[in-house]
Amino acid sequence: MTIDFVKYDQSFLSPSEKWLTDPEIKTLTNAGSFSKEDQLNWFNSLSQKTNYFIWGIEISGIKIGACGLKNISQTDCEYWGYIGEKEYWDKGIGTQILKMMESKAIELGLKSIWLQVLLHNAAAISLYVKNGYQVESTDAALQHMRKKI
Repeated sequence: MTIDFVKYDQSFLSPSEKWLTDPEIKTLTNAGSFSKEDQLNWFNSLSQKTNYFIWGIEISGIKIGACGLKNISQTDCEYWGYIGEKEYWDKGIGTQILKMMESKAIELGLKSIWLQVLLHNAAAISLYVKNGYQVESTDAALQHMRKKI
């Protein structure tokens, strides 16, 4: 299964809205509520952001999710990502997404990549641990993890 990381353009807005308002995905990603106008304003602000990169994820031309790097500093960045099309869950795609984002962080000359994951998202925590991420701290709802790259 070949994963393509493509430009996140306006054609991703409708699927992203569907994914991030799905009750299960919303719970796993901690996605906040938003309107179509909020989403369009966010999308239109992307071109001005210098510490935020986003990619759409496709398989055989089918949009399945999104991922990116944000809060980029001189030394590290935050990873985020999700697979919105549930039939693609549990197929090893998450590892491929992580590896691509780690490669992008290395290209930027960064030393580490970190993430935040909800404590109840056991599948994501397992994925991150399996790929070398270590727990830095835990608060009431989130686990903060990091990997040196």
